[in-house]
Amino acid sequence: MAKDAATFRSLFNSFLSAARAITGALQKDGAKLPAFTEWYRKKQGEMKADELLRFIHEARVEDFHEGRHRLSFSTYIGYLSSEEVGPPPTPGASLVIGPDGPFWLVDEGTARERRIPVGGGSFITRIAIANPPTTHMGKRLQRTDPLSILTAALTYFENLVHEAKSGFATS
Repeated sequence: MAKDAATFRSLFNSFLSAARAITGALQKDGAKLPAFTEWYRKKQGEMKADELLRFIHEARVEDFHEGRHRLSFSTYIGYLSSEEVGPPPTPGASLVIGPDGPFWLVDEGTARERRIPVGGGSFITRIAIANPPTTHMGKRLQRTDPLSILTAALTYFENLVHEAKSGFATS
């Protein structure tokens, strides 16, 4: 489980890339198998028609090709202790509190700029998806938080691979 917003964003984006790798591998490996092309064409239609799977595809395109993401962050601070946060990690580092939590901003405005998440208090960073999908395979999603969305997509891709292996595996 991610302990800060930057790590969560990275893991979320990794999932999007992995989902695309699954479909890419299926297409590549299946292209040599009789009847696979027709089966996969139907699956592509199913994925394009599905709101959740379209979201996964579009979110990956936005992340990979446009540098945008669908996540939104909100940080709620009960308290932040400067004593517990400690001194800046480098001279000139700034303590910043943003929607994605408190962090040290190091080498601001340079090519080496980075954010170092901090602890030292009681705060919660909530992560949501902007305009999340609400349906999957014709059914209303019970939850639309990021983990629930990714879990539903993962289940679909697991079943897709299982169906491909069951129908087209060669010994």
